[in-house]
Amino acid sequence: AADWGGAASKRTAAGWQAAATNDSVLIGEAGVYKKWIPQLKAWNPKVIILQYNLGPYLQKGSANFNTVLASDPSWFAHDSHGNLINLPMFPGNYLMDPGNAGYRAWHATQLAASVAQYGFDGAMDDSVGDAPLGHYASAVPVDPSTGQTYAMSTWLGNEVLMLNGDKAALNGKYLAFNGLVSGRDYVRDSSILATSNADAGVSELFLRQPNSPVATFPNATMIQDSLQMMTAMTARGKTFLGWTKVWSSGTTAQINQWEQFAVGVYLLGQGSGSMLDFMPSHSADNTAVSYPNLQSNMGAPLGAYTVNGSVYS
Repeated sequence: AADWGGAASKRTAAGWQAAATNDSVLIGEAGVYKKWIPQLKAWNPKVIILQYNLGPYLQKGSANFNTVLASDPSWFAHDSHGNLINLPMFPGNYLMDPGNAGYRAWHATQLAASVAQYGFDGAMDDSVGDAPLGHYASAVPVDPSTGQTYAMSTWLGNEVLMLNGDKAALNGKYLAFNGLVSGRDYVRDSSILATSNADAGVSELFLRQPNSPVATFPNATMIQDSLQMMTAMTARGKTFLGWTKVWSSGTTAQINQWEQFAVGVYLLGQGSGSMLDFMPSHSADNTAVSYPNLQSNMGAPLGAYTVNGSVYS
């Protein structure tokens, strides 16, 4: 469970205990988690607690943003006009260039120092992936070595180098990244990220866009591609972290149907390290486990899934 929307700052002690005992991995900000880590470990020594990291972005106005902009502006990604690139959805977040070796080394040092300072088990790099090359960013970043916009394989390959540097700096601690894309995009390009040395990858939009109509489900091809993403991660010895969000309005029965559907697809493709998070509303505490299915130990799969027409077993 990745903490969301300030829920952690409002959580009671009982809520923290439930989060520790019901979840396998918790991801959150240092400011809130640092005082709770010893108690979380006392409740559940096996829980993995990861520090949230913004990934290849810096927030405008922060000390790091101001320092880097003044001393090493080449670390920022630039568009074809030489302008900095931000995110329209999060306009304070400015894109860095993972192709810059100096930036990668600095990022790894900063991440490892923070994890050690606060006692986390590792970190999660958010917002890794191909999104800046599409409509997600204010402009497409330019590759300084060519003067052209980044090729998809080059951008993702540079992010693999960033993840490898972060993993090495953590000196054995856990590293996850958020950037796997459910469906055909994994097969097409985000599978490159699975070649990194990171321990786990998050698919934040597992099986659906959060605000898609609640009665709309993926077709068989999209399910097959998502299952391939899960099995490919397992084959590489990595943990797959699926996160299904239902933030659109719907009846209780419709939300329950989505929970059952997400669990069903997850069970078909799960490997030894696969994990699932289901978030039934935008305002839900993401560490809360609201459905009995998500607390049931189903055991190991009896074998690989089979397909008969559009029926998966």
